[in-house]
Amino acid sequence: MSWSPPPRPEWLRRLIAHGPAVGGPEHLVSLDPDELVATAIASTGGLDDFGDGDWRSWYELLVGALERESRLHVVGRLLVRQELLRCLRNRLQLFDLWKREPQVLERELLRPTFVVGMARSGTSILAELLSLDPAARCPAMWEMLHPVEATRDDALRQTGDDETVVMQDLAPEYATMHANSGDLPNECIFITLNTFASDHWGGCHVVPSYDAELHKADHRPFYRFHERFLKTLQTRGTEGCTRWGLKAPSHLGLQEELFSVYPQALVVRIHRDPLKSLPSMINLMGTLKRMRCEGVDMSDAGPRIARGNAYMLQQEIEKRADGRIPAEQVVDVRYHDLMNDLAGTLRGVYERAGWELRDDVLARMQRYVAERPRGAHGAHRYALADFGLERGQEAERFAFYRDRY
Repeated sequence: MSWSPPPRPEWLRRLIAHGPAVGGPEHLVSLDPDELVATAIASTGGLDDFGDGDWRSWYELLVGALERESRLHVVGRLLVRQELLRCLRNRLQLFDLWKREPQVLERELLRPTFVVGMARSGTSILAELLSLDPAARCPAMWEMLHPVEATRDDALRQTGDDETVVMQDLAPEYATMHANSGDLPNECIFITLNTFASDHWGGCHVVPSYDAELHKADHRPFYRFHERFLKTLQTRGTEGCTRWGLKAPSHLGLQEELFSVYPQALVVRIHRDPLKSLPSMINLMGTLKRMRCEGVDMSDAGPRIARGNAYMLQQEIEKRADGRIPAEQVVDVRYHDLMNDLAGTLRGVYERAGWELRDDVLARMQRYVAERPRGAHGAHRYALADFGLERGQEAERFAFYRDRY
């Protein structure tokens, strides 16, 4: 195990030092759950209906885990306080909108299409390419962060971009790992964020007790919230669109639940060699957590995450074989093919999905890749050995999947 992240930027190190200067960062930035709720109500002019679902228990479970387990530094506390407040405000505004304008939820939803794959398997670049087709309505990051405002105008577009790009200010190496912009499509975890049951929270914080409960949960209620959220965003920006374009690696182990809520959905399933995805994934996870937490121990992350992903992939294969995942609604694509034959691979995806790929759209996709060469922001370096993983052992662990795809 030799994971050694770069030093923090000096401005961030100095700001973090303000926490110990007053006896601990909790004295500077409160995460008191009741105070946050009261602040959210006050900030929306007195709205007080947070809506249905089991949001409160997930909210309190999350805040408790953040306080007990995450060792948040002062900047981490500030970031997560802002996120918690934003989600509370979103709930107040969304449920108020749905009461005032019930027709928002009565509309027929465009067919949802989900790009799904292991983290670091190419879901982002594939989703970005598919979003260039005018037939696809893809929620931009800023819209997912500020959904009710996004139904009215673009006033918070720059704000959403700033909220997104700040991540590479906290860890400049993050720019080598992920394209960051409020205008790009992003993961559905930023929609379910507002249920307080989302992989985002565990991805950016050390909250093992919360992660364990989320892993056991029935995710169908969260997908039903996701559907209402999409219907809200569908009030604008859908002219000429025939489908929703969505993506998240977190859907991979939840496809059975996804299809139960979205029986009409189409999944575009991207496959990449796990021996390449795994170390990239673990390095990214450590980087995200270190943006907010004092110390991040990744010593046991490699074997644990490798076992979990192998189990998830095996379950997916079994569920597609027995029909729990409708195989006819899944389009498979290999990352290697996408990188080495962009036009041919995209034509194949479109043909299997039953879509029309216009020449001008394909040309736009090709320009997009040409203008964003890999390594433009520096190299993202990682290795299995950095996380205590041995190549031969992992090749054997994932042989069933690598042989198949």
